[in-house]
Amino acid sequence: MGLDEFLNKLPEDDDAPINYASLPELSRLTTPEAEEFGELWLEWTSARVLEIVQRMAELCEEQSDVEFEVIYKQGIKHPNSDVRVASLKGLEETDDRALVRPLIEMMKSDPEIEVRAAAGIPLTYLASMAEMGKLTERYKKILFDSLYSVLEDEREVLDVKLKALEAVSVFGGDRLVPYVDAALASNDATARQSALFAMGRTSDPKWVDKVAADLEHDLVSVRYEATMAMGELGDEQHLKALEAPMDDADLTVQLAAISAVERIGGEIAKRMLELKLASPEPRVVDLVQQALQMMKDEEDLDEVVTPEMARSMFGASDTLPGIDTEGYEPAEIEGWANLPDPSQVDDFGTGVTEEAEELGLDRGDPFDIDLPPEDPWDHEENF
Repeated sequence: MGLDEFLNKLPEDDDAPINYASLPELSRLTTPEAEEFGELWLEWTSARVLEIVQRMAELCEEQSDVEFEVIYKQGIKHPNSDVRVASLKGLEETDDRALVRPLIEMMKSDPEIEVRAAAGIPLTYLASMAEMGKLTERYKKILFDSLYSVLEDEREVLDVKLKALEAVSVFGGDRLVPYVDAALASNDATARQSALFAMGRTSDPKWVDKVAADLEHDLVSVRYEATMAMGELGDEQHLKALEAPMDDADLTVQLAAISAVERIGGEIAKRMLELKLASPEPRVVDLVQQALQMMKDEEDLDEVVTPEMARSMFGASDTLPGIDTEGYEPAEIEGWANLPDPSQVDDFGTGVTEEAEELGLDRGDPFDIDLPPEDPWDHEENF
């Protein structure tokens, strides 16, 4: 099974059609297996390799239980630029911080414009992780400084700069403003789309009026991005502005509006969504039903733990949030109060601190280890 199973079913003739029924065999290969695969496909035509990578991406959309990240990591080193681009798209939601530096290097120095721009796709997700505190401050600074260096590079082409803008926008701040304004002021539709996407990623309501101005833009692609951004920036007072996108002639804009209204939430949003249940478009009805169910689930969750339940669970005499101090000695309680602020301990529970990284002691996630096989007799049913 696995790599050998896929290779055994692969026709020797590069021009022969591939039976992709065995493609799931390549899911979750080990790193050595993926490296072996990466060596093998150097002997194949670029067209065949590209087709395999693209089919992997399609399969991931169809089946949530398959994953080809280790193969995509080989693909970004492939000599063919189309394969590199397809592999970068496959890494769209990678959380591997070890890719931060290689991806930045690709964005800055790959000889192909399309590859440099595509490197921004996984960097956008990694930047979000850094902003949420899921990467160390060191990686956040690397991403911040490197992406801005691309934006400020006068020799770089617009397409690459726009991808850098989209990625760095999650950090927000005043430094971002002139780049967003410049993209909005240009006559380039792609630049306008990137500006709208960037404004939405900041989650800063100061941009909401500029976003609202494009909700009825002539171009579908611009209306779509404005609608999605409104879902990130707006509140209940902006729901009325989303009425037009909810009835847009373009289906993709309608679907974006449903998602935006759901994210804003509230009773008015619920009523707006319920009206769309009468839509003749099945995809609209399906998405509305999902949105209404999601909103109901969130409301139910809010009602699960009441303040009274919290006091019952954690004790009415708590002096620290979330900690029941009943039965503990005063010295112990005082010790808890003197614990360091978790936000200042930059190891995410892994014990890998920023200082350890600087000393070269970072070996990745210490919990990512191969456990010994279970003892087949160590189960109650065997006795």
